[in-house]
Amino acid sequence: MNIKLLAHRGGMGRAPENTLASFKQALSDGADGFECDVCLTQDKQPVLIHVGFNRDDIRKATGCPTPLNQLKWEDVQQLKMVNSDEPIAHLDDALRFVEENQFPCFIEPKTDAPEILPIIIERIYHFDIVHLVNILTFYLHKQLLVDVKKLEPRLHTSVILINPLANYLKAAEKIGANRIILGWNKINHFGIYNSLTRSVPRQVKALHTNNIVVEAGFILTDKDVNWAIKNGIEGLWVDDVPYIRNCVKQITKQIGT
Repeated sequence: MNIKLLAHRGGMGRAPENTLASFKQALSDGADGFECDVCLTQDKQPVLIHVGFNRDDIRKATGCPTPLNQLKWEDVQQLKMVNSDEPIAHLDDALRFVEENQFPCFIEPKTDAPEILPIIIERIYHFDIVHLVNILTFYLHKQLLVDVKKLEPRLHTSVILINPLANYLKAAEKIGANRIILGWNKINHFGIYNSLTRSVPRQVKALHTNNIVVEAGFILTDKDVNWAIKNGIEGLWVDDVPYIRNCVKQITKQIGT
C-alpha cells in the first residue's frame, strides 16, 4: 500500500506554519504535498495565515492585535509568524514554489467572501499549475467547492468530513469532490463510531470504487496510523512527516502490507 503523507499547514510540527520555510521543509521531508490557509488583507491580497473561518483575528498566528481586514499587504509584510523570524507569505510565494518544484498544494480558503475564489484561481492561472492545486474546505462550507467547479472545472477539490454518521460517497458526489478527508482533532471519533458499527471500511471501499480518494487526519500517533491503514485509507494529513512515515513503515511491516 502506497500511503501518501500531506503536510498540514506545511508541516507545522517541523517549521513555522504557512511559511515558505515550512513548504521547503515538507519537500525536503519527502511529503507528497502541502496545505496552506489563504485569507485576504484590506486591499484584497491573498496571504497565508491561519484564522478562524470568516475571522480576521491574526493575533495567535502573528502576535499582531490589528485585525487583518484593517491591514494592507504593505503592513502585513512587516509582520513575522509568532515565535519565529519567518515573514508572512503571500499566496504567490506558495504557488511559485509549487511551480518551481512541481509539488502539489492544497489551498484552504478561510473566508467565503465572493472575491476569494476568483483571486485564488487567477493566481493559479498565472503560474499555470491547475494540475497541481487542490481546493480544500470543511463540508460545512461546501458551497465554496461547488463554486470552484463552476469557475474552473479542472481544479480538484477536497472536502473535510467530520460527521462519522454521514454517507461519505453521497456527501462527495453531492458537491463533486475528488477527495474525502475524515477529519478529527486529537480524538478519532470515526474510530469510536466504527468500533460500534464497522461501517468505515465499507464506506471507504465505496469511495474507492467511485475513484474518490480517501484520506484522514490529523494523524498524530502510531495508533492513528494503524487505524487508518487497517481501514483502507490511502492518505494521512500530518504535522510531522518523518515521524509518521516511520510509523507507517513499522505498521505496514507488522501487518505485511
